[in-house]
This record gives sequence, structure tokens and C-alpha cells, in this order.
Amino acid sequence: MNDLEKFSEESRRKIVIEVLSGSMSKEQARQVYGIKSKSAILEWMRIFAGKSRNAALDPIPLLRHMSEGKDDIRILEARVKQLEEELKLSRLKGKAYQIMVGIAKEDYGLDLEKKSGAKQSQDSKKKNRK
Repeated sequence: MNDLEKFSEESRRKIVIEVLSGSMSKEQARQVYGIKSKSAILEWMRIFAGKSRNAALDPIPLLRHMSEGKDDIRILEARVKQLEEELKLSRLKGKAYQIMVGIAKEDYGLDLEKKSGAKQSQDSKKKNRK
């Protein structure tokens, strides 16, 4: 029995949505669901998108097409909100880092910024060779 016969259309659709939404990679989905074929999930994406075997896929229209159920849309909206929060936190950490570098430079005379074109010291080169 091949992977297409092993999984119902609903199961295949659920797996594809999980991959497209970023919940898991294709490889993770293969392992979690016991999918033997390395290209099965990509093939399912093409089937759901109505594309030929060699056609390129744009995941956004495919997600919209596949997310006809409100539950799927809510899951995707929650994922977008989570990613937006992570981005906001990452930007905040970047700002904090810039402030810390500025304080280190002003208060302690330490220049922590990486210089473009800076050469590696001889001691560092020797350590890396070992």
C-alpha cells in the first residue's frame, strides 16, 4: 500500500496544512505520520493545488484554497499572531543589545561592535588550527 492509499484525503489535507503553516517541516511530518515516500507531501500539495507534477507551488494560495474550514483559518491566524509576537520580541532583544553595546562603549571604553574587514589575531588563528 502506497502513502496515497494509506492516508485519507482529510488526513493528507491536515498534514499538508501543518507543513504549510510552519507547524512542522516536511521531514518532521514524514517521521511523525510514518510517511515512507520522500516526495509524498509535495505531491499531495500539488494535487490539492490542481497542479501538474513538475509545476512550481505558491503556498499562500494553496493554504487559502485548503483552509475552507474555520478551524484551519483560526489555527493559521493563531500561528501568524505567535510569529508576530516572536518577531516583536526579537526586535526588542536587538534594541537591548544595541543599548548594551552603547553603554559598554560610553561607560567602560569597550568597543564591542564588529569591525568590517577586521583581521583575526595570531592567537585566535593558532587556536582554530588545533
